[in-house]
Amino acid sequence: MKFPVRVLPLAVLLFILPFPHTTALRLLALAVGLVASAWSWRREGFPQIPAKNAILLWSCCALLSLATAVDPAYSLGEIKNEIGYAMAAFLSFVTLTRTRQDAVFFIIALILGNLVLTVLGLWDTFSSGTTTWVNGRAGGSGTYSTYQLALLPVLLWAGTLLRHKQRWNLIFGLIVLQLVVAAFVEQRVFWMVFAVQALTALYLLRARGFIAISASRVRTIGIAAVLLSVLAVTGAEVKRQTIGWEQDPRLETWTGVATRIIDHPLAGNGFGREVMKKAYPELLSQEYPAVWHAHNLFLNYGLSMGIPGMIAILALFLLLLRKFWLLSRTDDRIVAMAGICGVLLVTGVVARNLTNDFFQRDLALLFWAIAGMFFGYAQHAHKASEPIASRSAEN
Repeated sequence: MKFPVRVLPLAVLLFILPFPHTTALRLLALAVGLVASAWSWRREGFPQIPAKNAILLWSCCALLSLATAVDPAYSLGEIKNEIGYAMAAFLSFVTLTRTRQDAVFFIIALILGNLVLTVLGLWDTFSSGTTTWVNGRAGGSGTYSTYQLALLPVLLWAGTLLRHKQRWNLIFGLIVLQLVVAAFVEQRVFWMVFAVQALTALYLLRARGFIAISASRVRTIGIAAVLLSVLAVTGAEVKRQTIGWEQDPRLETWTGVATRIIDHPLAGNGFGREVMKKAYPELLSQEYPAVWHAHNLFLNYGLSMGIPGMIAILALFLLLLRKFWLLSRTDDRIVAMAGICGVLLVTGVVARNLTNDFFQRDLALLFWAIAGMFFGYAQHAHKASEPIASRSAEN
């Protein structure tokens, strides 16, 4: 199966993924992409699955949670959505991101989708007569800001992949566009996580030889990033009249959730974000109905699968982080940049979900698709270099 037919279904998936109410089309694109992957397996064999053992542990803990699930049918459906579809996307992108051309095609699909979504979001915002982000065709502020934090590492990787002379000007413009839109989205945590991503990127790019700047300049840029983050967070609080951190209802919820987890450390209430609402309705706030789950990825896993589930998801992220870190140390600059961007992806997604839980549906698929892209390109680049290395050794 030749390019672009091989990669077109997954490119369509990346384009439509952040748009609300496109579930049927997403699943169709994913199914066709999986068929294209299976065709590739017949000819080239099954690919190596990064973090395979951690993924198996995660999946087993989720399936075991059905034994104590408060609503087994709901939990089984969530396992299908959050693990089954996610792993299909991960496997497909690992398989089909074979060349630089494939990776560029996927990135262009992501960028085009982002531009369309940005236009729709800004149009809905300004047409509503306010400068505050509305929950419209581009999704809510929480989901959109999470999408941006996953997209930013891809934009950085694009600067290495694209061949155009003005590529870095284009990438810089796209990153600035994300920050401008983030000012309208007004999510406080976005700016804190972005600062973490930026500082991590600065360290890794300097350590891996992509940029050459002095340690004093690194410190100056770091301080500036932190100050800008603080100013942006303060501005978002004032503009949206958000309650302070000390009055945040999540603090009380986290205490209650932690108590329930300690009371039942080895058995949860079944996989899925809604288990708090189903198993512990007394934890729901009448004043803040939006707090219907723990608003923390790891606490939600604790309610779902007990402490073993928390360990499983933490181990999964740590192993992915380690594998990306090792990739960042390779000699191939595109692969090394994929490793750096993978570190930023995992760091950003985990940090973002400490105060909420958007590791669900389209945003979970986006994470696994991007991770699969990075690993897939690195794996195929390594295979392509093996014959060259063998010939050199023979000579």
